[in-house]
Amino acid sequence: MKIVAILLLAILTFSCSDDDEKGTEENKGQWAMIFNETIKSDSNPVDRTEKFMFDGKRLIQHIIKQRYFEEEISNEVNLSYSNNLVTVTTDYLTSIYTLNSEGYASQCVYSLSSQNRIYLFSYSAEGYLTGIVENIDDTEYSSTSLTYENGDITSISSKMNGLENKFIYEPGEESSTYHLPYLGLLEIHPLTFHIEALYAGLLGKDPRHFTIHSCPAGSNDENTVYSYGFDKKGNPSRMICQTTYAGGQASYYPYTRNISVSFE
Repeated sequence: MKIVAILLLAILTFSCSDDDEKGTEENKGQWAMIFNETIKSDSNPVDRTEKFMFDGKRLIQHIIKQRYFEEEISNEVNLSYSNNLVTVTTDYLTSIYTLNSEGYASQCVYSLSSQNRIYLFSYSAEGYLTGIVENIDDTEYSSTSLTYENGDITSISSKMNGLENKFIYEPGEESSTYHLPYLGLLEIHPLTFHIEALYAGLLGKDPRHFTIHSCPAGSNDENTVYSYGFDKKGNPSRMICQTTYAGGQASYYPYTRNISVSFE
């Protein structure tokens, strides 16, 4: 789950504005939040920049750039809105989300040239995402369930290819005023296919607090600690996570991610 190859493919970025007020997504006009990170690897590091562009509360574009040596790879994701449909497009795929009466996605049709995937989403009475069922070519491939306590994620269980995994999460004291899913959530299948939907607010209410710790259920071999920084205006300025493994599985573990946040 923490393999560098996954990190290079995972899309993880967020949004807000540089106004004097807190909770800037409620302000009018276009604004963006930019994340910069240097990702360690077995050879040279990868410099990664992500920009989420909003128009008011609506996410309209996500641009990801990665530089390795002198080569830069760029990917652009665009979102369009029409009644109860949100269409997410890239050069190689189209995802169409159907929204329920609360404005949350009830299903998504994810179309590639070689296959179709349909995702079904379920929510609690309070509006928190509680389940995802993934069907590939009309056959159930995976399912994921999320549990909450007092509005905070406490565990996520997933089933795929006959295998089951469960992670335990601990909330901190920092309020999740900003729409920032914590980093570990973005590496969980199948949420890796719905990054834009997460930041667009299409997958339910945000947890009340930021996550500060996660680990596999029933295991002490892997532990991840999360911390957050804020500027004088109260806007997020940094996110850090550190994962440690029993026995040290590679020379660069414990693995630390340090992401700086800026606004425009």
